[in-house]
Amino acid sequence: MGNPSTRRMYRRVERDCHACILTSSAIHRCMVRDLSLSGFRVKREGEAQLSEHMAVMIRVWLPGVSTPIDIDQAMVRWDRGNEFGVEIQSISNGSDFQLAGFIARALQSSIGCDTVSSQAAGSRISAGDAGSPGRGYGTQPRSAEA
Repeated sequence: MGNPSTRRMYRRVERDCHACILTSSAIHRCMVRDLSLSGFRVKREGEAQLSEHMAVMIRVWLPGVSTPIDIDQAMVRWDRGNEFGVEIQSISNGSDFQLAGFIARALQSSIGCDTVSSQAAGSRISAGDAGSPGRGYGTQPRSAEA
């Protein structure tokens, strides 16, 4: 097990999801390669110019989900070659709920069971606690979770 300060807080799911990233100057098509509740690894399509700590918006089309999710604000944390990583800073209730459900279902199918504990799924949300106080719902900023 790694150093506790460098371990990820949430489980990551490897999936290819079509996405668009909006910078202050352009919209770029991209592919989300893996995702978690705290951020994504993204493969660029084209020449998107990004820099570390740049604020962006992202729309992601999750496989099997009828409507895309919108990340109201994400921070570019690294940029290497044709991939970059973003940390989610602000997300709506509905998008957060869709993302958590998608990740939980993906983890369930990858381990072949019907139920996964919220800790195993890395999920901070379930259908029963969507409006829990202190959860940071709405478009309020998230605490640092990198």
